[in-house]
Amino acid sequence: MAEVVILGAGVSGHTAALHLRRLLGRQHGVTVVSPNSQWNWIPSNIWVGVGGRHGVRPAGLPDH
Repeated sequence: MAEVVILGAGVSGHTAALHLRRLLGRQHGVTVVSPNSQWNWIPSNIWVGVGGRHGVRPAGLPDH
């Protein structure tokens, strides 16, 4: 049995933990360490740093 410790509970740490949990199975442990006692996961926060999402709108969606 292995115990994996992930330092940091941001987008990367969360993604790593999810993938490792799926890959390793329940016989191995995955622990995420964060400097905060509360965890705030808002997937759209990643777009704040790059100024929003820009791209081609899917067909059928109205323009704003």
